[in-house]
Amino acid sequence: MTAALDVPTRIETERLVMRPYVAADAEQLVEVVTRNLAHLRPYMEWIQFEPQSVADRREWIAGEAEKFAAGTGFTMGMFDKAGELVGGSGFHVRTDPDGLEIGYWIDAAHEGKGLVTEAAAALTFVALDIAGAAVVTIGHAPTNSRSGAVPRRLGYRQRDLGGKQCFDAGEMAPAVEWVADAATLTTEPLASWPRPALTESPRPTSR
Repeated sequence: MTAALDVPTRIETERLVMRPYVAADAEQLVEVVTRNLAHLRPYMEWIQFEPQSVADRREWIAGEAEKFAAGTGFTMGMFDKAGELVGGSGFHVRTDPDGLEIGYWIDAAHEGKGLVTEAAAALTFVALDIAGAAVVTIGHAPTNSRSGAVPRRLGYRQRDLGGKQCFDAGEMAPAVEWVADAATLTTEPLASWPRPALTESPRPTSR
């Protein structure tokens, strides 16, 4: 399925712009992640490698650009309309089931505003209507009720897909998984959500 994936490089909602990181984002990414170490530590396994330097982040951004261009991963920053980084999102490529998995994190200063739900709704439309995914999934730690509220609000169905582990307060645990397919888009609540605006800008590169 990987060759058929067609994820746009700019996704706009009412309040957000989601796009791949570029080298110029490195300073802002370092500042936001470092400010949120305690906030992200319970559920983001990668936080154990933080804080990183700006140079480290530029190298990471280059690697993620290569994955985006190859269709093997679609990491995006979540920015407000003024260009402030408010979180991260995007897709992991899944093979079982064959589809895309939405991931997300949010700056604590912007939590509770519905931004993650807004982003996940847009990504659900992109995955199923644009990218060619048969299903889109969201997985979260069993104790992460805030994360679990997002797929529930969007009409995802909870389903045990088997085998996926996630980071939960310092330990690995079986993930709580949710799934949506094309039929989910035509039923409430997603049927009433505004569709995102999509812009195909030049594909990210490692330079």
